[in-house]
Amino acid sequence: MTKRTLLPAESLSADTQAFFDVLNNEPDLSAVVISAAYIDACLAALLEKFFVASAVSAKVLDSRSGSLGSLSSRADACYVLGLVSKPLYQDLLVLAEMRNQFAHHHLSLSFASPELSESCSRLMYPVMLKNGNTDEPLYTPGQLRNPRDRFTMTVVLISQRLLLTALGTQKREPAV
Repeated sequence: MTKRTLLPAESLSADTQAFFDVLNNEPDLSAVVISAAYIDACLAALLEKFFVASAVSAKVLDSRSGSLGSLSSRADACYVLGLVSKPLYQDLLVLAEMRNQFAHHHLSLSFASPELSESCSRLMYPVMLKNGNTDEPLYTPGQLRNPRDRFTMTVVLISQRLLLTALGTQKREPAV
């Protein structure tokens, strides 16, 4: 079995428009599964940039057998390393849960289903962001009442925050 290549943040950033097209045009199942995969790749790119250049870095980030190969484990690592805030981290865990709800349900789910609607209501990253230098929220909970809209806005804001952080992170040198 060959290892999957980690995509660099620059490549993921170049794919942003295609990702947004999926969010805006694809059915709920595709939007959730592809969003989780994109966010997972963004987390891997951030960690890869933060880690020292080493075969060990690639080994732990390998999505098939690495200790940091899953979305949840990558989110955990980014949080404890101080690369993401607690509200962003909490939403990453909700997104992973939503992906699992879709992936393990025997019938097609939608954002209209009670369990997905409830999961979307727990996404808080967009409503905790402030509007510029004010204490005013960027979004109010009422603006993101529709579950799909709340999901989409959360995924867009989180993916762009992860990519910006990765693009601004300097590769570390191994300790001597």
